[in-house]
Amino acid sequence: MPRPSRATRAPQLPAFAIDRTLRAPEQVYRGLREAIVSLAIAPGTALSEGDVAEACSISRTPVREAFARLSEEQLLDVFPNLGTFVSLIDPQAIAEAITIRRLLEGEAAARAAAKADPELLREMSAILARHEQAVAAGDAVQAYACDEAFHHTLFAAQKLSQMWQSVSRARTHLQRVHHLRIAERGALGDALEQHRLVLAGIEAGTPEAARTAMAAHIDAHGRFLSRIADRKHPYIRAE
Repeated sequence: MPRPSRATRAPQLPAFAIDRTLRAPEQVYRGLREAIVSLAIAPGTALSEGDVAEACSISRTPVREAFARLSEEQLLDVFPNLGTFVSLIDPQAIAEAITIRRLLEGEAAARAAAKADPELLREMSAILARHEQAVAAGDAVQAYACDEAFHHTLFAAQKLSQMWQSVSRARTHLQRVHHLRIAERGALGDALEQHRLVLAGIEAGTPEAARTAMAAHIDAHGRFLSRIADRKHPYIRAE
């Protein structure tokens, strides 16, 4: 990321209440992380421990812990003597995340198709029904929750917890691409249609069809990012 200017203005931080009965660092981390991946705090935005601490009415210590975790996840960039900034979307990190997800989620979909578990099929169909309702209502938050539930259910039902942990980490950066895609294209129903193709492959008991549909679904993020990167989008790190 190019070194940002000191003149970069601080954001209007999203409000999130701190429950004094629970650990503050975890709450700050989760609140900031959600704001970053949903683009409520835009890539390239300057953040300061002091501003966040003041917004949450807490000391800087839990904020410092939260910043450290977000930095480890490559969601924050720290520049000595300059400040801390929300990281730009990194095309190289996105490409790696897509590869991880294609391999692991394609395999999970293929395994599900080979087994054709009726309970899994019912659960995934129910998620798609809720997803359809969310899209019809224009509810992007609920639609994304259904999107994540569809993928998680595929792993949970097959007891593939270690694979899901790797997928979950890879999803972190792709979440921002997802939300940017919705904002730029209004493509709220795209994931729903792609999920239907994945489920169709599983229902038909054709592992390669399920694997191919899952790969096409995940690759959509990369295709979108390539298109907007060519326009030198301010949220995208130049390669």
